[in-house]
Amino acid sequence: MSETNQNAEKNPVNVGHIFAVKAGMTRVFTEDGESVAVTVLSIKDDSVITQVKTKEKDGYSGLQVGFLPKKQQRTNKAEKGHFQKAGAPGFYYVEEIRLAKALENISMGTILSADFLSEGSFVDVRGITIGKGFQGSMKRWNFGGMPASHGHSVSHRSPGSIGNRADPGRVFPGKKMATHYGTDTQTTQNLKVVAYDKDQKVVLVSGAVPGFDNAVVRIAVSKKRGHKKAAAKAKE
Repeated sequence: MSETNQNAEKNPVNVGHIFAVKAGMTRVFTEDGESVAVTVLSIKDDSVITQVKTKEKDGYSGLQVGFLPKKQQRTNKAEKGHFQKAGAPGFYYVEEIRLAKALENISMGTILSADFLSEGSFVDVRGITIGKGFQGSMKRWNFGGMPASHGHSVSHRSPGSIGNRADPGRVFPGKKMATHYGTDTQTTQNLKVVAYDKDQKVVLVSGAVPGFDNAVVRIAVSKKRGHKKAAAKAKE
């Protein structure tokens, strides 16, 4: 590990964002005996800052973050050159995080802290939904389909009329028809942190999050809950 990354481990920075791997779903029981469905998120791998964006140079404040480091033999020269200051030859997952204001004294190779996670807090989890391929209108848009009575042979799952008469004589763009389904970026908001184990680096959040098992997701401080807390403090 490089000297930059060794120093970064001692001083992780909290920006209210961190990346994790979706490990699956299970359930836990509350003190009252109530069963709660939870998603298990693993943060064993570090989220490393690989580039710092500034308003002076890039026009906005942000951080480029790498997650899931690659082995040296799996990276090309361009990756090695770009990520060398971060202390790793490359990463399987790289994403930018926009910041409202620039953070001072942040260097490449700094690790993102998970200090904002605590039992009872609320987070927003963003991921890519499971891909389901090309689907018909009933599955894709939850259409009811045609009647299953006499006279509707081999048309029970058809979408029905899709256009008008000779004028305008075409199908309007955006019509709900059979199309590709899934692989959309989706954010599930206001998920409660049921448990957070700092030693095992595992987070349990209530409900489901987008993505398949072993998919990368981004955990962030709840936007809506955060605004409410800020407004409450301002009133005090």
